[in-house]
Amino acid sequence: MNLSKQNLTRQAIVAALYAVLTWAIPALSYGPIQFRLSEVMTLLAFFNPQYVVGLTVGCALSNIISSLGMIDIVVGTFATFCAVTAMSKIKNIWIASLMPAFSAFIIAAEIVIVTKEPAAYFAIAGQIFLSELIIVTGLGVVLFKMMMKNQRFNDLVMGRDIQRLGTVK
Repeated sequence: MNLSKQNLTRQAIVAALYAVLTWAIPALSYGPIQFRLSEVMTLLAFFNPQYVVGLTVGCALSNIISSLGMIDIVVGTFATFCAVTAMSKIKNIWIASLMPAFSAFIIAAEIVIVTKEPAAYFAIAGQIFLSELIIVTGLGVVLFKMMMKNQRFNDLVMGRDIQRLGTVK
């Protein structure tokens, strides 16, 4: 990973934005019903693998205020790390955008363990899976495709790694 001042600054900004977007609507960001708008940002890892760090740190910061406690900081952050790492290795934006949805199964298990409600597992996993699909695949891909038309956005946010993708499918 590039440890330049510019890259460290980018990672810090991504982490802070992810946390602030999550904290902005806590009722929708934590627990069995989740609709984290910050998850749109996970697509940054698709465009530039260096953002895996900022997104992972941002998730950890976000989960500090979670009612689930330390387990959410560890397990929730691990789920995000797995999703964004997978996204950074996939070449198709639509397929990459599905990765956060699969973290629903990890997050649901965490919630069921903490709340001691095993019968709710599939309902919680399904709800989180659906919300991730709506936010990342539905909203996020469309939003990023629009923003990518702006060269300044590409230069500032995506960096040179956008060239590795050619045209985004």
